[in-house]
Amino acid sequence: MNLSFNHSNSWSFALLLVAAAAAAVWFYRRVPPPVGGHLRKALMALRIAALSVIILTLLEPVARFERVVAERPVVAVLVDVSRSMSISDGTGGVRRGNEAVDLLNGVVIPRVARDADVDIYTFSSELRTLSLNARSIEGMPTCEGDATDLAAALTGLKRSYSGRNLGAVVLATDGAVNRGGSPYGPGVALGAPVYALGVGSSDEALDVAVVDPLINRVSYVGDAVPIEARVVGSGFESARTSVTLSEGGVAIDTRTVNLPGTGEEVPVLFRAIPASPGVHTYTVSVPEVPGEISVANNARVVSTNVFKRRIRALLAAPRPSWEYAFARRALEGDGNIDLTAVVLREGSPVHGDEGLPGSIEELFEYDVAVLVDADWSTPLVSADWLLRFIRERGGGLFLVGLPPRDQAGGGLAETVPVRLTSSDARPEREARVRLTALGEGASTTRVSRDRLENVTVWESLPPVWTAVDPWWTAKPESHVLAVARGDEGRDVPVYVGSREGAGSVLALLADGVWRWKLAGPDGVDVYDRVMVGAARWLTAGGELERATVTTDKDVYAAGERIRLSAQVYRGDYTLARDARVVVSISRGSGAVPVETVGLIQEGDFHRGAGGPLAPGRYVFRGVASIGTEEVGEASGEFAVEEFSLEDAEGRRRPSTLRRMASETGGLYFTPETMEELPDSVPLERRSASVDSEFELWNSPWPLLIMAGLLSTEWALRRRKGLP
Repeated sequence: MNLSFNHSNSWSFALLLVAAAAAAVWFYRRVPPPVGGHLRKALMALRIAALSVIILTLLEPVARFERVVAERPVVAVLVDVSRSMSISDGTGGVRRGNEAVDLLNGVVIPRVARDADVDIYTFSSELRTLSLNARSIEGMPTCEGDATDLAAALTGLKRSYSGRNLGAVVLATDGAVNRGGSPYGPGVALGAPVYALGVGSSDEALDVAVVDPLINRVSYVGDAVPIEARVVGSGFESARTSVTLSEGGVAIDTRTVNLPGTGEEVPVLFRAIPASPGVHTYTVSVPEVPGEISVANNARVVSTNVFKRRIRALLAAPRPSWEYAFARRALEGDGNIDLTAVVLREGSPVHGDEGLPGSIEELFEYDVAVLVDADWSTPLVSADWLLRFIRERGGGLFLVGLPPRDQAGGGLAETVPVRLTSSDARPEREARVRLTALGEGASTTRVSRDRLENVTVWESLPPVWTAVDPWWTAKPESHVLAVARGDEGRDVPVYVGSREGAGSVLALLADGVWRWKLAGPDGVDVYDRVMVGAARWLTAGGELERATVTTDKDVYAAGERIRLSAQVYRGDYTLARDARVVVSISRGSGAVPVETVGLIQEGDFHRGAGGPLAPGRYVFRGVASIGTEEVGEASGEFAVEEFSLEDAEGRRRPSTLRRMASETGGLYFTPETMEELPDSVPLERRSASVDSEFELWNSPWPLLIMAGLLSTEWALRRRKGLP
């Protein structure tokens, strides 16, 4: 036992106790003759003891007791209730889930429960408790989970049994782990062996499935869109089956393929021609085969965002150059751009795919014009036509190359985003380009998905030729996206954009930009992305969006979470990390939202997840606000298909369960060897220290003891005739 006091000034009470004892001694220093010396001392002791009890009670004493007990072990039983557990390929053709519960009730739980406490859980995407009735699982759990996340289940189990005597874990599943991280780390972290019961057949079952069809995320009205699917069959020697492409329940095309039945994938290529803009969703399906293990994987869905048409671009240069050659190659390499390229040779007529526009009507047929090394006063295309093309038509103009000297006014001078300040010849030199704060958030400068990586990529690019002391300045209303270092540490505007009437203008004011094609990180073609990004930005109207919201997929399998990502910019187009983003998900435009998700700031992004959602098509709308001001919104579409991750493969995965058991010190069992499982589970009690506290001051005992002492003193005094 350990005695402690809650009162902090115990020393003052010690002095009070000494004073009380002294007072009792002084009180009994003289007594009448009938009271002998022994009785006087007894009365004095009773008075001191009573006063001591009172003072000690004021100190709020607490008695702490420590005892060692033998703690019973706990066995946690986890039952998989995902959709694959409803497959009827267990012993005698029963469902996997039914077989697992019958084996647990008949073999494991009654024998283990004699020497251990048994807790029952179900899991698919999350861990849930299940009740026991008379040492058996009460009722058959419904196996409808759309995915199996064993790692999350084991992590949740670890939190629940922290500090407890977890003796073992019994895991009943088919091993179809298809969501979350690796389960082996969380399994080892439990500190207890895992005994795995594998149910279901590990043989190839009869099944035909469509596997991961692919489609371009962006396409155009009237263009053939390739859709590549793969079909796989198992459980038979060979067979012929039809594969159908449909939209909205209407068949578009049907192909016949030969399936070897050995699990080999057979590719099938379709081409769809969307007739209208918007999101088009296509289904690739195969007919049901009698006796196959699952029909949920017989159809898969893909989606593409269809625009009115491809971008029509005009590329023109007054002379052949490396810049022209690389620009042409970059724009021609994008399947979404129809390019007309024109270059003049000195003393020769126009050369290129076609001639220059002969009228303003011909110019208006283009969406964007790219001029390399152009003379701003008299460009290859009439300056007046270009001004009307930008302001009235809403077209985009992209200028590449150093600004001309001695052109202070006229031509394109009033339309371009910079102002020429002097006609004096200035030296030029090589300089590296870096993004401004605005450029870091602009879509036209994004060559890498990650913002910080994007900045690093730009800083690592080869230098370009620009002015040491520039003869141009950015106009106040323009947006400077990138700069180079000039004299005296000044920033030279190199990549500048602006709105002009209904259209937009971008100017990349440097020579030797083509060098970016020859150097850059692995897998990142910076030059092509800059050129194509500029064309797309100009075609989209050139607006710098204050808020962007995207999903990580266009089509989700049943049971998958909808992962959302957003970025928000302030008025000066710096990232607003303190913004609030709320995304509503509904079945259609104007419909009541089925879910609303508040995104959480993570670095430069706001992220969150919704769902899982029922199969169907959905639209999302994200609204961004800073403080009380709404600064922007973004919307989009996605689809959820009937196919679930649980439908990918129907076989039992014994390798997963064997490794789980091996790494945790447990064993792997099948229905045939299940009788050996209970005897293998360690059911050892462990010694545990149990602490208990007793608040002496908050109990009746001090009062009873004090009353007893004072009553005894009073009775003795009365016997001797003392007052």
